[in-house]
Amino acid sequence: MHPLSPDTVRRIEDAAAALIAAGNLNPTNEQVRQHLGGGSLSHISPVMRAFRARQREQATEQTTPLPPELAQLLTGQLSLLWQAAVRQAEAGTLAAREQADADVEQSDRERDEALAKVATLESELAVLREVVAERDRLLQEVRELREEALPLREQVARLTATGEHLAAQLQDTKAELKESREDGRQLQDELLALARHDGKVKK
Repeated sequence: MHPLSPDTVRRIEDAAAALIAAGNLNPTNEQVRQHLGGGSLSHISPVMRAFRARQREQATEQTTPLPPELAQLLTGQLSLLWQAAVRQAEAGTLAAREQADADVEQSDRERDEALAKVATLESELAVLREVVAERDRLLQEVRELREEALPLREQVARLTATGEHLAAQLQDTKAELKESREDGRQLQDELLALARHDGKVKK
């Protein structure tokens, strides 16, 4: 069996001393365990054996017994000291519990804030997904429009080439018409000259 820690031994002896101070001059191991609020009798028993042995040695060494008044006073003082120690321990336990409650409350607040941030991020992510989906849809429409515009571009190119060809033909026709007009005017001049010449001959 592992040796008990000094703190455990001290707590057992303090419990026995408190019971003695309260008037129980020969506390049992079970009473000590109940006073401690729990514990193992296998731990309490050896400590109590040593405690009782020391008590007997001290009683044997005493040559003069304490007056009853002094013994009663000492018992009362020990009882008061023990009660003060218990109150101090309870106060420490209360403070620890209050601190634990505050820590739990802080943890709850931090958890709620984290959950709120997660909800916000999820909402923003949903919006981004919608934006990406809309962008993809627009890109698909642009691709489709480009595919539809390709035949139109080819048709425009053909019409442009045809127009340029017709414009060239028109230019040629205008040139031919101008030349024909000049030929007609020249022919008219020649006919007029011939008519004038015939008139002179007849006279």
